[in-house]
Amino acid sequence: MKRKPPTAFEPLTLTKGRFLMALECPRKLDYARDPRFHDSGADNELLESLGEGGLQVGELARRMFPGGVLIDAPGQVEQLRLTTELLRRQNVTIFEATIRAGNLLVRIDILEKAGNRVRLLEVKAKGIWPDEDRFTTRRGLPSAEWRPYLFDVAFQAHVLSLAFPEFEITPHLLLLDKRRTVSFDGLNRMFAIEFGKRRQDVRVSGQFDLGQLDPPLLTAFDVSQEVHALRAGTIDAPGVAENFDGFIGRISQTLASGDSFPVDIGPQCKACQYYVEPGKAAAEAQSGWARCMEASGRVPANTRRAETVFGLFRLGAKNLSDHLASDQSLRLDGLAAAEIDDTLDTITPEHRRQLQIGEACGRVTGPLMLRRLAEVMPARDGRPIHFLDFETARPALPHHHGRRPYDLLLFQYSQHVLHADGRLEHRSQFLDANPGSAPSTYTVRALKAALSTDVGPVVHWSPYEATVLKEIRRQIEAAPPADADELIAFIDSLVGTEERPGRLYDLAKTVAAHVYFPGTGGSSSIKRVLPAVLRYSDYIRGKFGKPVYGTAEMPSLNFRDWNWIRMRDGQVVDPYELLDPLLEIPGVARRLAAEYDDEDDIPESFVANGGGALLAYDRLQQLDLPPAERQSLERQLLRYCELDTLAMAMVFMALTSR
Repeated sequence: MKRKPPTAFEPLTLTKGRFLMALECPRKLDYARDPRFHDSGADNELLESLGEGGLQVGELARRMFPGGVLIDAPGQVEQLRLTTELLRRQNVTIFEATIRAGNLLVRIDILEKAGNRVRLLEVKAKGIWPDEDRFTTRRGLPSAEWRPYLFDVAFQAHVLSLAFPEFEITPHLLLLDKRRTVSFDGLNRMFAIEFGKRRQDVRVSGQFDLGQLDPPLLTAFDVSQEVHALRAGTIDAPGVAENFDGFIGRISQTLASGDSFPVDIGPQCKACQYYVEPGKAAAEAQSGWARCMEASGRVPANTRRAETVFGLFRLGAKNLSDHLASDQSLRLDGLAAAEIDDTLDTITPEHRRQLQIGEACGRVTGPLMLRRLAEVMPARDGRPIHFLDFETARPALPHHHGRRPYDLLLFQYSQHVLHADGRLEHRSQFLDANPGSAPSTYTVRALKAALSTDVGPVVHWSPYEATVLKEIRRQIEAAPPADADELIAFIDSLVGTEERPGRLYDLAKTVAAHVYFPGTGGSSSIKRVLPAVLRYSDYIRGKFGKPVYGTAEMPSLNFRDWNWIRMRDGQVVDPYELLDPLLEIPGVARRLAAEYDDEDDIPESFVANGGGALLAYDRLQQLDLPPAERQSLERQLLRYCELDTLAMAMVFMALTSR
């Protein structure tokens, strides 16, 4: 049944999730409690939780506290009653303890009580190097990396102290200790995710023995000092600067009264998740961003975010704040565009922003390619040109003996080859998702065999492939196989040494420095560049606009008689949309289809934290996965990875076909 839009907001409690959202922007709470406004971030919450190993790590944490009692009652009233009853005991450990103080409500991951001394433990599937990582800066402020985690536990400690002032509370973060290794294989498979229609659970194997993890992977870090500093300090949130108690009191009162939060236009609007493209907005998918812009009186509601200063490429928060504080237009077509000089050596971020403004003003109508582009591209000198893409995983719970949390696994690659005569072929691929296999060394061996036939350049997109190979090299040195010297020499031939350059060539770096495509928002992400190439390159549309891919003319290992150029509403369809979803879980297919290792889109945030590739790989690690599902998932992984290298080849061919 459809929910009716509210005429006035219903009273709500201030939970830690709402508190953290208010730190980003209090106005977001209006859109979070109004079903008409679409939250684009909600599609990614499940994937991020699963990809980061949050469910498995949470279950592992509970196993560290035998005898703990889980509060799993369905209603809040019963949850509160059970928690209060348990806290009357002298000694008790509670999982998901529900605590309420006035209009403040939290559920605490682990609460350990001994008399009036209480340890509050917030479990996070985040790795830490205790000897290197610091929760605060030299000035004593929360570091950007740890800020949300510290505010999370600080809010919980605040609510618990209000509800039980007699408690002596010590707040902790329970984190994955990256110094620790496991002494056996298959820890990940002992915490298997089971997907239901409405929720996901973790099934723990009867073979799991906590005693085998000695020392344990999770370490509790006392953050009393950091929490005290936060609670005694000032909160700087959009539109406010007030003390911790005052901020919480104001946000809580507004939620309890059903009142609305004021609009505050600031740098936070650049990435607001309550944004819907004007053409896609509907009665039940409205744009909170547009509502704020309209209320500010500075931007019409039907304006795309990319058409405003919020869409400017890598415009920092300070510069964005200065612009918003001025009387300049927020629409790009209202700004003065500088003259564009195509004799520049490189396109800087500032030049890209000027090109975006010029595009909005109608002065940049087609691709800009600097004259030096031909000088820096790999020479078509008779050698084949290879295109390479990796799929990796960094599992929170190690898969193999001797591995640490978030150690790298290289389990897949794809290779296209562009021959001197212009013929393109998908020559090789490798996928090792066999349960229990340690894939990295096998993948490098297969890649070595594929690339040892010549010494042509190996094109990749973004620095990630080089980063992966360097990390695999360190792993080989730490636990050398019989052919370690050969594998290390091969890796060095790709990434280079102090004595000689390697074969790897970062096409993304070249595009960022020498090419601008309208419609990309200034980005050099391949997910932005590829559609632009298909839109502007007659050569690529002609070459791939008929079903020749997957034929003798253009061989493929996963496609047959395939046409990559499909039209919809007069526009070329993004090729990734032509592939079937990898997993039938909301949000997963969209994230896997995204180019998640490009520096313009903060590459490591998706890959290093696991993401869709890890979710797919983890699913293939399940011993009881039905054969049909395994075959289908492997097929789709191969097709996605093949398209990744084909996309590079398309861009390369477009840039060198002029």
